[in-house]
Amino acid sequence: MIYNDGFNTQTFAGKIEYKQINTPTVNSVVPPYGDIFGDYTITIMGTNLNDPTAVVLIDDIPCGYVSSDSTQLVCNVGARPNIPAKNSFSVSINGNKAIINNGFLYVLKWSDARTWGVDAPPIEGDLVYVPPGMTLLIDQDTPILLGIAVEKGNLIFPNDTSKSITVRTGFITLNGGQFIAGTESAPLYSNLTFIMYGGYYGKQQPMFGNKGIGCMDCKFSMYGRPRKPTWTTISATINIGDTTLTVTDDVDWKVGETIVVAATSFYHFEAE
Repeated sequence: MIYNDGFNTQTFAGKIEYKQINTPTVNSVVPPYGDIFGDYTITIMGTNLNDPTAVVLIDDIPCGYVSSDSTQLVCNVGARPNIPAKNSFSVSINGNKAIINNGFLYVLKWSDARTWGVDAPPIEGDLVYVPPGMTLLIDQDTPILLGIAVEKGNLIFPNDTSKSITVRTGFITLNGGQFIAGTESAPLYSNLTFIMYGGYYGKQQPMFGNKGIGCMDCKFSMYGRPRKPTWTTISATINIGDTTLTVTDDVDWKVGETIVVAATSFYHFEAE
């Protein structure tokens, strides 16, 4: 094989061949997150995962092998005693690193008293700080917070259809890290509401202002229940006093939802 990067040429006597069908791949992990105390199993799903000597590391903590076949690998999560500087997830099959499309995260739950150590859970007016390597799972309503500041950590929300969660805060800012409220492959089916507090003359966050969610150099993922179609058009004129409207497509609107009718064109003064 001859390797040429445009600057140097190197000839290798042996033959190197890469085949996707032989490459271990991780497509999903069930559950996708869990507490830091460990002693529970996760199922890693993908391709070419059958290996009794597989090595799974979560934040460099071994996940003990339980079983595997070609499409899934089960391991027992170990306890993580400290918050790492950076989160990581890796799977090695027969000595080869797997391609990771979705991983696993250790989380600290808002509802768990152990998350706050010797302190009480946040109260009204508090500022919540999420440091590097920490993943905070907001699994209950919050008090009215001054703000939530994430510094290369993660802020995630559970996909639990049995509960509705309301986050009340002046701002949410992320410098690095992740904000995950559903993903494209696993959209959020639970009800999640953000109520932002503040005023025109209130304190402003650099670059972001106030009463908003700011993301700088971070991964922002917000996917809700898929709607088809996502929008439609009115097929007949709506007159003053009408109590019904007709649209051109079949819709999946639910009782209690709000319908927004936009202007006829892009001029805001045509908002009849």
